[in-house]
Amino acid sequence: MDLKVEPKPADPKPARPKPSVLNYYARNFAAEARRFRQGLTRENIKSFLNTMAWTLPLTVLIWVYAESEQQVEDKDRSIYIAVVSKDPSKIVTIDSREKVIICDLKGPRSNIDQFDQSQSPNKPITIALDTRSLAEGDNSIPTLDSLKTDPRFTNAGITIEACTPSFLTVNMDTLIQNLPMPVHAPNLPGLPAAKFDPATVQVSGPSRALEHMSSVTADITALASINVPGTHTGEVTALISDPANDLKFNPPEVKATFTVQEKDESYTVEQGVPIYYDIPQDIMDKDSITLNNSGGFVPNLHVIGPPDEIEKLKQGLFRPRAILEINDDTLRNSNSVPLKFDLPPNVRVDGAIPQVGFTATPRG
Repeated sequence: MDLKVEPKPADPKPARPKPSVLNYYARNFAAEARRFRQGLTRENIKSFLNTMAWTLPLTVLIWVYAESEQQVEDKDRSIYIAVVSKDPSKIVTIDSREKVIICDLKGPRSNIDQFDQSQSPNKPITIALDTRSLAEGDNSIPTLDSLKTDPRFTNAGITIEACTPSFLTVNMDTLIQNLPMPVHAPNLPGLPAAKFDPATVQVSGPSRALEHMSSVTADITALASINVPGTHTGEVTALISDPANDLKFNPPEVKATFTVQEKDESYTVEQGVPIYYDIPQDIMDKDSITLNNSGGFVPNLHVIGPPDEIEKLKQGLFRPRAILEINDDTLRNSNSVPLKFDLPPNVRVDGAIPQVGFTATPRG
């Protein structure tokens, strides 16, 4: 009899525990670290650095360029302007208060900055006007329309969005050219006399400014401060200008020849000036002369003259004298006789000449 023995089932294998999340990331990090370490060679490092050497500056340049090309608004920008006529026989001028206007600009920041650096009173935006559409005298022209197509803006990619003032006052006049006019010095006290070379200049400008002019003025006001001892003759360059009327002069400057006289100095001889007699012998033989109430001196004599000669009086290097001249005429008018004075060269009495009286007594 056969016995069937049932095989004993194998014991079940225990289930593997599921890896934790921490272990999962740890194994992945370790694997990546192995791959990085295996790939970290000298050649790879050198290649990486070479790539960064040109990609990093290029990235910076691209960022800077993108920033500079970004459209920005620049409000209340001061703009210098000027006006000219397309017709050479006409002249247009603008009010001096409107030579600087305020504009709102829009465009790339780099272009606006570059335009701002080019701005100056000597390089204004010039508006060329067709004077056929203008009348003699004052005209109003729209500011924005006159500027928005100017090449200085369009070439820079800059747009003008608004202007203040909205209209410009432009005066149109006939241009007079090369009108001869004599040159003269300004009428100011203290200026020396001057002669100009050339004595006549050519003047060009609007008829409204020239119709009332008969001469032009050379600027020699600096000569008023010249104080040179003695007579001094010199030559300076005198500028001729008249910015208010937009006049032009040919030549724009002349030579001025001038003479500066020495400026006199005043001084008071306080110690008294002694009086001496100048009497002919025949009068002395018959008359005795006595001064009336003078004490024999002239007190506080005021004089004026060249500074170097006045200095001699101050230092006592020259002692002045008063001289009473008596002759037959003064004998008949003995109550008031003008004195004569012995003073340094070119020094003179400042004011009225002092006088004295005397008494002539016959000798017994």
